[in-house]
Amino acid sequence: MHISDLHRSSQDSISNDELISALVHDRDRYMREDPSVIAPQAIVVSGDIIQGVPLYTDNFATKIQKQYEVAKDFLDELVKRFLQGDRSRLVMIPGNHDVDWNTAFTALASVSSDELPNDPEIALHAEGSLLRWDWKTLTMYRIKDPELYEQRLAPFWQFFKDFYDGVPELKSGKNPYDVRIFNLCDDRIGVAAYNSCHGNDCFAFQGMIRPEAIARNDLDLNDSKNIYDLRMAVWHHGIEGSPYRTDYMNVNIVHGLIGRGFRLGLHGHQHKSHVNAQEIRLPDQERMAVVSAGSLCASSYELPVGIPRQYNIIEIADDFCSVRTHVRSMSVANLFSKAHLPDFGGASFLT
Repeated sequence: MHISDLHRSSQDSISNDELISALVHDRDRYMREDPSVIAPQAIVVSGDIIQGVPLYTDNFATKIQKQYEVAKDFLDELVKRFLQGDRSRLVMIPGNHDVDWNTAFTALASVSSDELPNDPEIALHAEGSLLRWDWKTLTMYRIKDPELYEQRLAPFWQFFKDFYDGVPELKSGKNPYDVRIFNLCDDRIGVAAYNSCHGNDCFAFQGMIRPEAIARNDLDLNDSKNIYDLRMAVWHHGIEGSPYRTDYMNVNIVHGLIGRGFRLGLHGHQHKSHVNAQEIRLPDQERMAVVSAGSLCASSYELPVGIPRQYNIIEIADDFCSVRTHVRSMSVANLFSKAHLPDFGGASFLT
C-alpha cells in the first residue's frame, strides 16, 4: 500500500476512523475485483504526515505535537489492521509539511542592504545557499544558526523514533536524518527511505536529497551482506512541475539513483497519482518506474482541480522485473474504489 500526504491534524475534515474503515472495506473490494489484488504486505508513507502550522503561530510546538498524536493514532490502527502490528513493514519519510516553519524562521536573520551579495539572484539560488528571500516582506534572510535550523524537522524525527521503538535492525546511513534502510519481502527488497527536505523551509520550497547521502548509502548497501533482488527508493517531492513553481526536485537526483541500481521509486507531494519511466544510458539503458501517490486525506482546497483523494496498491512481480500500480480513488461518500484514469487509458491500473 502506497499512501502519501496524510496532512493529519485535529481539524481534519475526515477522521481517522473514517479513513481506516474506508481502507479496510476497499481491501475487501480489490481482493474480489478483476484483476484481483492481494492484501498489502507492506505500507509506504511518502511524507507530509501532518498538516503543520503557519508562520507566527502561537504555541506552535504544542499544536504540532497534537497533530502528530492524531497521526500516531492513525498509523497505529493502520499497522494493526493491515500488517498484524508489524511496524518493520511500514516505511515512513518526512515531507515539506513536516518541516517546522517557525523553528526555521527563528534560525534566520535579515540581511541589511549593505550586506547584500553583488548578484543576489545567483547567490540565492546557488546549491547549498544560506540565503532566503521572503516575497511578502521583500526581505533577504541568512541562516544565522545552522544548528537551530536543523531542528526544524525535530518533531518528525521524535515521532519517527517513538513509532519504531523496539523495532530491531532498522538501519540508517552515516547521517540518520538523510536516509533509513528497510528490508522487505524476506530481505529481497531493499528500501532506501530518503529525506528530500534538505534545505526546505518557510521560504525555500524545493525538494533536495543530498547527493553525498545517496552515494554513501550506495556504498553501504554494496558493503552489506544483502544482495537485493530489487532496490527501491522512497522520497517525498515530485520531479516535474511548472516553471512558475519551485516545489519539486531536480530529476538528476533520480537519474543518480537509477545509475546506482534503483529500479522503483515512490513519492508523493503532487496530490495526484502518476506513473512514468525515467531512464538513462550508461551506455546501456537503465530504467526506473517512478510512481506518485495522490493525497490520502488532504482537504479539498489542497487537492488539484478534479482530483479526489487517492492512494495506490503496488504489485511487484515475482521476478522483480515489473510493477503494476492500482490507483484507488475516493469518489463516493468518503469511500475508496478503483479509479478510472485518462493517463491509464481509462483503466484503474498500469503495468
